[in-house]
This record gives sequence, C-alpha cells and structure tokens, in this order.
Amino acid sequence: MCKKPKSSLPRGRGKGKVINEDDDETVAMIKELLDTRIRPTVQEDGGDIVYMGFEKGVVKLKMQGSCSSCPSSIVTLKSGVQNMLQFYIPEVLGVEQVTDEAEAISNEEFRKLEEQLNKKT
Repeated sequence: MCKKPKSSLPRGRGKGKVINEDDDETVAMIKELLDTRIRPTVQEDGGDIVYMGFEKGVVKLKMQGSCSSCPSSIVTLKSGVQNMLQFYIPEVLGVEQVTDEAEAISNEEFRKLEEQLNKKT
C-alpha cells in the first residue's frame, strides 16, 4: 500500500489541479509541484499549465492562454518545467506538451499568418 503525501491541493475527481484518491504518490507530487511552484510563474505571463497525465515517466501537460501559442512554450516546458520536475521527482524522465486537434489547427494557421506578415516587412 502506497502512502499518499500531505497536500494543500483539493482532493476529488478529474485531472489538473485536483489530487484524486486514486493518484499514486508520484502523480500527487507532480500535481503539487505544478500548483505551488510552476503554475504561478506561468500565470504571471498570462498563461496556465494543466496536468494531463503521466505515462512511462513522461508528464503530459497542456499549455493554455498566452502560453499555448507562444513559440517559447516548448523551451519553457523543457528547460524550466522539466528540469524542476526532474530535480524534485526522480521518476520524471521528461515532459511532453499535448494539444487538442482544434488548438493544433489554430496554432498552425496562426503560424502561417505570421509567416505571411513577416514576408511583407
């Protein structure tokens, strides 16, 4: 039986900020670290970061708000978020950004528009 860490996060069902009763210790620690150390910094830049899953050592995160379309969001995930999670939680091997289909299409169209604007200048 796995002992769950004490957490300031609310307990309940669902993903994201809530620690679920069926979360193992690693997932609970990931959510706690995201909520207390990482999310406040991301929110300062007008974005948010949402926990989507943890599989085979990889934390799956969704960037929202201004961070979802920001080109440096991958750098933020890899150099900032991944390094911090790996420092505190050795089970974390990496971080992966996930997007839904509509968001991926929107980001691609935004990139194309940005390229067109850059060509005109």
